[in-house]
Amino acid sequence: MLATKKGGRFAVVTWGDWDCRSMLDKECRFKGLTKPAYFDRWINLRVPFQAAFGGSGRVTLQEAVRAAGLEWEGRLHCGLDDAINTEYLLVEVMQQGVQLAITGSLALPPPSKQQVVLPPPPQPQLQEILRPQPRLHNGGAVAVGCCYCGLLARRGVVVASGPMQGKYFYGCGNLTPAMRPMCHYFMWADCQYN
Repeated sequence: MLATKKGGRFAVVTWGDWDCRSMLDKECRFKGLTKPAYFDRWINLRVPFQAAFGGSGRVTLQEAVRAAGLEWEGRLHCGLDDAINTEYLLVEVMQQGVQLAITGSLALPPPSKQQVVLPPPPQPQLQEILRPQPRLHNGGAVAVGCCYCGLLARRGVVVASGPMQGKYFYGCGNLTPAMRPMCHYFMWADCQYN
């Protein structure tokens, strides 16, 4: 557990190790943020939950909430709702008298005499974004150029109703598995590119 400036103690609590072991670091790097060091140690609530309520194997957060006699609140896999339900489950586990302790941590990198830490590549600010020049691609089809990832920008159309519906735009050509762009490239398409 970590100490606060006022003498209190706190720890990061998650349901499973994945959030702190993998996802948070990737998300911070993607967004150009520095991850606070206190996220390098955490309590996997599965461990004290099993000590309080028994059972083994992979129990989902929703199953654990119900097994503790609580009602699930909100939408499943909605970040804030999952956090609130994790909090309620944590309180219930603590009321069962289970002592909490750090269950997971990131290993420190091995010391190296010539270890160089490179900062993440800078993301361009909106003021720095320049309109890319069109170029020929795929046998003469006009393309808008590359996104900041270096890939051919993809063309999309606004489908939501409103004044921009039907307007074309170009965005990052490198999508995550969740279909989100990897960089912040965006440009409205002009008639000359359509």
